[in-house]
Order: sequence, then C-alpha cells, then structure tokens
Amino acid sequence: MHSITSATSLLSVLTLWCLFFVPETESQRPGLGKCPEYPPVNNFDSKKFEGEWYEVERSFYIMEVAHGCIKFNFTLEGNSLRIATRSLNRVTGKMSTSYGRAKPHYLAPSILNYQVDNSLPSYLARMLPQSGKYIILDTDYDNYAILYSCSDLGFFHADLLWVLGRKQDLPVDSRVRVYDKLFQLNINTDRLVLSPQKKCPE
Repeated sequence: MHSITSATSLLSVLTLWCLFFVPETESQRPGLGKCPEYPPVNNFDSKKFEGEWYEVERSFYIMEVAHGCIKFNFTLEGNSLRIATRSLNRVTGKMSTSYGRAKPHYLAPSILNYQVDNSLPSYLARMLPQSGKYIILDTDYDNYAILYSCSDLGFFHADLLWVLGRKQDLPVDSRVRVYDKLFQLNINTDRLVLSPQKKCPE
C-alpha cells in the first residue's frame, strides 16, 4: 500500500511539472549550471520607463511563435509597473491584450518580479508562463531597452532575452549600443531574431 501511495504521489508531482514547468522551459535556451549573473542597469527610473515599448528582437520563445506586433504599455502605479501586453495572433488574425504587474526587487528597482493577472493561489501563479523575474540590463529610456530572464532548474538553467524599442525598429546607433552591451556581457547575439512588426493593426 505504501508503494502504491508513493507511486501516486510521484505521478502527481510529474504531472504538475509537465503542466507548469515543461511548456515554459522548452521555450527557453537551456544551459548547464545556474543562471549567469548579469548586472541590472543602475539608477533605474520607472517614471521615465513608462509608456509604449515594442518588441524589436528576442531570443526563441515558443509562447510567441504564433504572435507578432507585440507591444507593451508600462504605467507606474505606486511602486509597481502595470503592464498591458498587446499582440496579434498570426493564425486567427485577432489582437489580444493581457495584463500583469511588475514589482521592483528589493535588491534593485531594475529587477522586476512580474506576474500576470490571475485568480490562482500565489504558489501556482508564479509558475504561469511569462511570470517571473526580469532584469533590465540597459536602457536609454528614449530608444531601447534590453530585458533578460532566467530560471534556475537544478543542474541547468533556461533563459530569455528581449530587445525593446520605442518604435517598431531601432535607430542604427541604438542597435549598435544594444549589441555592444550584449558583447560586453558575453551574451551571444546570434540567438536574437527580429520580431514581426510589419502590417500591424492600429
């Protein structure tokens, strides 16, 4: 009876792992060991970061494969950022908007703990796709921002990288600054792909 109970418990754990962890980690780039430690941007100003940002480039993310025209709107509410994410489903041709909130980490305001709006208990909500810790590696507030996220998974990690712009494409000098910063941090820029931002509905 004990072995049956143990097997049932193990099956339940594996089921939860598949439901909540596998879809997210498969969409990220795996690497051995713990997450690399990259310094967040200094003296981050949430007020200056407010407003619209477009996803210009990103690393492969399976959650976004069928989506394009991704745009974020950041609004400062108290000490947190309210984020509306608007995207076009390229299969159905329909626009959709999701909402969430990013709270600054106690170590630095440019480390954001993001959680999508939901009614789940907190221990389950933090496992939802897109929820997690995001680091703003660099920004000039007017043209570009670099975001990074990484999940520690025991003996390996999985990470994601985004380049945001105030417009649907970056000025040449801004892209040079972005790639210079990533080179300084020893982050491989070959993993970045252009995000679809053409023929987007208003």
